[in-house]
Amino acid sequence: MLFDSPVVRVRQPGKILPTQARYEIFDDKRNHLASATETDRRTRLQILKATLPTAPPAGARILTVTAADEEPILLLTRHPDGRLTEIHQPDGGLVGRILATGTTRHYSLTDDQEQVVAEIVGELSLKHFRVTGPSGARVAHLSKTWAGPKEWLTPADNYKVTFSGPAPEPARTLIVMTTIVLDLALYE
Repeated sequence: MLFDSPVVRVRQPGKILPTQARYEIFDDKRNHLASATETDRRTRLQILKATLPTAPPAGARILTVTAADEEPILLLTRHPDGRLTEIHQPDGGLVGRILATGTTRHYSLTDDQEQVVAEIVGELSLKHFRVTGPSGARVAHLSKTWAGPKEWLTPADNYKVTFSGPAPEPARTLIVMTTIVLDLALYE
């Protein structure tokens, strides 16, 4: 299992006006587990236009997740409406879905059979998120952590996932991928 560490860290490297989203995923000992990179580059003009209040909604965002050996392991597709994200295996098989329910503080994670495997609810600050399993028991905590002064100048963000209970697959993978979805929805 790729994300079997009790703590998983997701880091978005700092870069002024990045043309594609990129994330690095580490275990609790800071071993590099995977990378997620947006497949399409955007021009700097597109990025600047997207910050305007009259900007049209962005299209689908697709990120390829590769293991430390650069082998593709997942494909993350955030739909244009921003509420639904699908996670697929490289062969096209569905791993699961991350659906914003109600607001950007509430997420439902479902497997390939549409069964809920976890629920995520964030505090009003949108920096701390409680993850519960189907039974309602707490299984993890997501938090946006301080990325240092570069956070003021670039879109650099850091996230920490702390598992506190059993989270079998595909819940574990979907929980880790939710950090990227949160960053794309709230801070990108």
